[in-house]
Amino acid sequence: MIKFGPSGTDEAFAAAGFSHTIEVPAFIKANGLDIFEYSFGRGVRITQETAEKIGRAFRDQGVGISVHAPYYINFAGEDPVKLRATYDYLFASLDALKYFGGTRAVFHPGSPLKSERSEAMDRLIKAMELFMEEFYQKGYEDRFVCAETMGKINQLGDVDEIIRIVNVADNILPCVDFGHLNARTYGSLKNKDDYRAVIDRLIDGVGEQKVKNMHVHFSKIEYGKGGEIRHLTFADNEYGPEFEPLAEILYEYRLEPWILSESAGTQSLDAKTMKNLYFKQCK
Repeated sequence: MIKFGPSGTDEAFAAAGFSHTIEVPAFIKANGLDIFEYSFGRGVRITQETAEKIGRAFRDQGVGISVHAPYYINFAGEDPVKLRATYDYLFASLDALKYFGGTRAVFHPGSPLKSERSEAMDRLIKAMELFMEEFYQKGYEDRFVCAETMGKINQLGDVDEIIRIVNVADNILPCVDFGHLNARTYGSLKNKDDYRAVIDRLIDGVGEQKVKNMHVHFSKIEYGKGGEIRHLTFADNEYGPEFEPLAEILYEYRLEPWILSESAGTQSLDAKTMKNLYFKQCK
């Protein structure tokens, strides 16, 4: 079943008088939403006890939870010490995810730094293969890691690169950030055909089942020569992309992703707008 929610807490959460993560699931449910993404962007700093308490609150409200692993992960790195740290950051995220009772951990693939892009991707794929071997050895087969499309052109994570990563193992799903894709292609997502081309490429590349159950981030994003600059809100009229044509494609293809709003401070409001636009198609 398709699900909608915010990535992180927003202005509406604070305005309602809330301040703690354990209060999030009640807020999500009261606003007619389904899911929430907890960010470990600056590091995994939560105890097992706290995570389990938060997880119980989410289960009690019937709200799903995913996590975003630290931003400084780089599977394309050459330094073996830093690569081991990358593995550990993602495994720590998976541990917290387990305590939350969730199943999806999003990660940024990495950057080529000073390497040729093709060489960096080859390193990344090898590193992912080794990571996934350890992933299965550690017993994480009931969890998924979601490789995210990236917004800056110098980052690894265009559609074809994500396809290569997702094909490394069964427990890797695509995390398609349509705001990122729009930013790195200078505003290419304008209508249904533009979205259809992305979805068709993904289906051809990783198969219908992974695309049906993919993870999605969505927001309008300001972009420049290097791609992504900053996240915006749905009130912005200068930059895209627009969600409505994507909603039509999701309904037409009968896809059932988790869709998280990453708007700048209006995540829950814009997530509800996306949910309404999607179910408008169902009528």
